[in-house]
Amino acid sequence: MTIKEELSGAILNYEEEKLKNLCRTAIEEKALTPIELVNIIGDIMALLGEQFEKEEIMLPELIVAANIVKDTIDEIIDPAIKARGEKRESKGKVVIGTVESDVHSIGKDLVASFLFSNGYEVYNLGVDVPAGKFIEKAEEVNADVIGLSSLVTLSMDFQKQVIEELNKRGLKDKYKVIVGGAPTSENWAVKIGADAWADDSLEAVIKINNLLQKK
Repeated sequence: MTIKEELSGAILNYEEEKLKNLCRTAIEEKALTPIELVNIIGDIMALLGEQFEKEEIMLPELIVAANIVKDTIDEIIDPAIKARGEKRESKGKVVIGTVESDVHSIGKDLVASFLFSNGYEVYNLGVDVPAGKFIEKAEEVNADVIGLSSLVTLSMDFQKQVIEELNKRGLKDKYKVIVGGAPTSENWAVKIGADAWADDSLEAVIKINNLLQKK
């Protein structure tokens, strides 16, 4: 069995300690570099996303796998990258959060995990985030994309508010804005002037890839 197959088995079977040990051993024995590990794990997560799209796995399973991967990268792989003085190649910087008046986090966190495992630098601002905070963070880190999550109808207007504030500050053309969440839609994204809308975490990665290719 190859290392990739072992890593895939650990993720698909939700075996966090096994995944961490496999990564730790691969790095110590120089079988794979930390960056190669991240790339392999990203491919596995993309496969999981496709399985979710086909309804072969359910959302709770996808969330567990994403959390396992995030913890492994945070605890094992990222420290190894820094210790070697290496720099993970970045596809871009994404500031993401759930908009003001909304405290739902699962969908947004899943998108953040998928973006991270696919090579993006992700700045997760959490929940109930006001418009100004999205913009301040985007300016601070020189972001490429701002992701706005809304899981209840009453908070949708706060997605619109972020875009209006970007326009007021003359910054709308500087960032690509993607929106998502259960009550949102493609039509809503067009109406408020967002650059894209995503229905789930896998689509969010694809849409952001496309946005940055055009930027």
